[in-house]
Amino acid sequence: MTPAQPNSPALRFLLLSVRDIIFIFLFWSLLAGPLSNRPLADPDIGWHIRTGELILATHSLPRTDPFSSTMQGQPWFAWEWLYDIVLGILHRAGGLNGVVWLCALLVAAIFALLLSQLLRRGTGLPLAIVLMLLAEAASTIHLYARPHIVSWLFSLLWFVALERWEQRERSEQGSLPRWIPWFFPASMLLWVNLHGGWLFGIVLLGIYTLAAFVESVREQDAFAAIRTAHRARAMAVAWVASAAATLVNPFGWRLHAHIYRYLSDRYLMNRIDEFRSPDFHGWAERCFAVILMLVLIGFAGHRKKLRLSHLLVVLLAVYAGFYSSRNLPVSSMLLVLIVGPMLWENFALLADKPRAWQWVRNGTARILSFSERMGAQETQLRGHLWPVVSVAFAFAICLHGGWLGSRQLVKAEFDPKKMPVAAVTFLQKEFKGKQPSTEPVFSTDAWGGYLIYRMFPGRMYPERMYLERKVVIDDRHDLYGSGRIRQYLILTQAEPGWQGVLKEWQIRIALLPTDSTLANLLRELPRDWRVAYEDKVAVVFEKR
Repeated sequence: MTPAQPNSPALRFLLLSVRDIIFIFLFWSLLAGPLSNRPLADPDIGWHIRTGELILATHSLPRTDPFSSTMQGQPWFAWEWLYDIVLGILHRAGGLNGVVWLCALLVAAIFALLLSQLLRRGTGLPLAIVLMLLAEAASTIHLYARPHIVSWLFSLLWFVALERWEQRERSEQGSLPRWIPWFFPASMLLWVNLHGGWLFGIVLLGIYTLAAFVESVREQDAFAAIRTAHRARAMAVAWVASAAATLVNPFGWRLHAHIYRYLSDRYLMNRIDEFRSPDFHGWAERCFAVILMLVLIGFAGHRKKLRLSHLLVVLLAVYAGFYSSRNLPVSSMLLVLIVGPMLWENFALLADKPRAWQWVRNGTARILSFSERMGAQETQLRGHLWPVVSVAFAFAICLHGGWLGSRQLVKAEFDPKKMPVAAVTFLQKEFKGKQPSTEPVFSTDAWGGYLIYRMFPGRMYPERMYLERKVVIDDRHDLYGSGRIRQYLILTQAEPGWQGVLKEWQIRIALLPTDSTLANLLRELPRDWRVAYEDKVAVVFEKR
């Protein structure tokens, strides 16, 4: 045992590991620190919360749209219903603090697991931390408390399980654990009811299956070819079982048809921001570009034969990242996991390279020695006591409104500088005669989720003094379809025919960004529209 290693079982349990420190730092950063503005930056989470509460209140899944006036009664696929139920429970218990607590827990666990896997795959601790931070920075582009973060976790877990399966067969180190082939269909039963990202898992498992079949054909050694063919068949069975598991959802095969229609609608895919290709102007996109450059460097200096499965995963990750900005988090994690060991191996070669400068060789040797000692200590610290205590302590605080004694540590809320907080409050308190108004409200699709969160709960909270209001449109683009979204864009962008859309949708109340094109146009029609409320964020128009 090296001097850096703890020599007591109790000490190993109590000491903080680097992974524990990373977890705790990320968790509190998202819950109450510098990243606490990210989880609720996308108002889409609003309708997820209300969906979960609606399911809990009615004990059934909504089959038709309950939130909008334009699609009321139309079929709706609430395919993320299981995550929504969890949100509903946490929101009832701790409000928005509970929702952000879940997001912080999942994200911190994901990147702590990423760091752990980088170390296990042979990446030195200093480089592993750098790569983890790069992947985290690239993920901030989509770091919201929405169901997609569950797909980050499942994608990472599936990659880890597939790597273990392939490595165990290659190294012939004992028999394969029985749980691994069953892990994929079993976890798919959860994944398909949590988020639509299960499609990525099916592709990932298919890549490893294809690579195994190709290697079994190309393998020269007869016994190795038999082992590889056996693995390929077993993976194929797991793929079929996982694909069958995707049918175990409340909508059956109709969910697959719906997702296909949605993702194949080019009009929507080309106009929804998160589905469009990254423009590399933001920090998240630039960090992804750095990861891509590191992949090229790692491949250029890699002396061993590259595994076919790794090559295919890299191609998938690069294509997915360039295709859609929402794929950057998962793509970044997969790329750093594959390139990390390559880069560390290339770096280690500098210590013995005769042509390198002496100070380079000495510095490399010292870093390698330090990393080896720290890595040995890291493998000994497996208690993870303090992350568990931290999460439980934070949850208790969230249950008490975020207060710890006389100080409020956690205060999750939608940003009033970006969301129409005051404008919605005005609408809730606006009375026509003696009855609260229930007139549907037109707003931007981006604000729709927030409006649903604030204006829908009249049915579930009858003690409130206002009735629920429906939205005209929100960001459930798969529900509205390209036809209605096309009309929405004509209206908000003031294209020819925008007044016809106003009449067709019978809009009488409009809540718009103060400086938006449509708001400026409605100000020019004082005979038809009056400004009922206005602040620096939003303006409320009422039809005369």
